[in-house]
Amino acid sequence: MKKYNILALVALAGVMVMVAGCTSSSSPSPSPASSAVTSTTTQNSVAIQNYVFNPSALTIQKGANVTWKNYDSVQHTVTSDSGAFSSPLLSTGDTYTYQFNNTGTYPYHCSIHTYMKGTITVV
Repeated sequence: MKKYNILALVALAGVMVMVAGCTSSSSPSPSPASSAVTSTTTQNSVAIQNYVFNPSALTIQKGANVTWKNYDSVQHTVTSDSGAFSSPLLSTGDTYTYQFNNTGTYPYHCSIHTYMKGTITVV
């Protein structure tokens, strides 16, 4: 029985190594269940891909920039729910950057695909 447990652990470790090797830092791959991210840098990125904003929630420092990049083959927008900011139509490869100079919570959406939502929290 111990032999099978050891083999199972070795197989699991091998799968984990293979999965880790499949990820790439040069090309974001968002999933529908994006998680919140906290950043203390002055430049932050949000990928628009597979009809989601990734990360869907981002916490940044006051004065920081956020850049959204569209990786989808269709156009999207980045539109503040309160009207604080609004991008033009973003085609594939286009970016939009906004500097957040005031603390607060900024929910936003894509005006074309209104189910696409995200939140920037500025501290």
